[in-house]
Amino acid sequence: MKSDKIYLSLTLLILLTAFSWFTSCTHVANIANLPEVCFTGDVLPIFINNCAIPSCHDGAGRESRMPLNSYTTIIKDISPGNPDASRLYQTIIAKWGNRMPPSQPLSLENRTKIRVWIEQGATLITCTDTTGTGGTGGNGGGNTYVARACFTRDILPVLVSKCASTGCHDAASHAGGHQYISYTTTMTTVTAGSPANSRMYQTIINTGGEEKMPPSSRPQLTVAEIDSIGKWIGYGALNENCGEVCDTINPVTFSGTIWPIIQTSCLGCHSGTSPSGNILLASYNDIATVASNGTLLNSLKGTGVPQMPVGSTFSTCRIRQFEIWINNGFLNN
Repeated sequence: MKSDKIYLSLTLLILLTAFSWFTSCTHVANIANLPEVCFTGDVLPIFINNCAIPSCHDGAGRESRMPLNSYTTIIKDISPGNPDASRLYQTIIAKWGNRMPPSQPLSLENRTKIRVWIEQGATLITCTDTTGTGGTGGNGGGNTYVARACFTRDILPVLVSKCASTGCHDAASHAGGHQYISYTTTMTTVTAGSPANSRMYQTIINTGGEEKMPPSSRPQLTVAEIDSIGKWIGYGALNENCGEVCDTINPVTFSGTIWPIIQTSCLGCHSGTSPSGNILLASYNDIATVASNGTLLNSLKGTGVPQMPVGSTFSTCRIRQFEIWINNGFLNN
């Protein structure tokens, strides 16, 4: 796949570059045969995750005069084809003075990606994630992969499963007047850019108050899920349509693939004493039961029954992972 070739080629280039620096050699590795570095998939995430963070180059912080969150803003300090004349690149590789980021330099790999992108012309190349079969978000469409916490891929499935369960913040119950079934309904309790002022986030991290969400009697959010929600709000609580890394080439296992998906997207509704639809998915045995009788795959595909998960259906690739696991005997591996 193209992305694999890029990373393999870049790895070789990084090793050659590091060796030349170590030996004080002036030789520069030839990049003529490298695949084009993708701006949206390879370069922009580096700037978003390391530079365009709250209070820095996000367009609103102390460095608001120099936002680094889009191609238009980044290219202003880039000289296409010439990294040595690109002010932005020079601040990235600086060893002292006006170095960026100031506290934690970019890795050699990330610096090399940016340099190669500039030498190739610093063009706006938009790419899609093509890992595995149908490895993109939505329903298998070609959505650009977003590396940071993304609403459609990382946030909404958690909210729907663990907050919008029956009797809580679903469309029918909307406990406390709040629903967590879509971007619009979620944003009623979110202050973009400020987790501290977002009621939803504060109830999630509340350790002992009456308004803790989810209640202690229901499946809790993991530390990683809470962290993703906090970062998503901090980034600006954007409504992005983002791809996913979905691998159907390597072995699909219960512990490594199926169970983590169930925990994030299904367990909130299908656990406890009154699971939704009387379908329990709290353990391997529960899942194996609905896998063996066809209920699991039919619900994921919407074959003869409402498609699941509600409000956040899986991509074609994600469903294919379940299909592979089931066809291979739904092992507890």
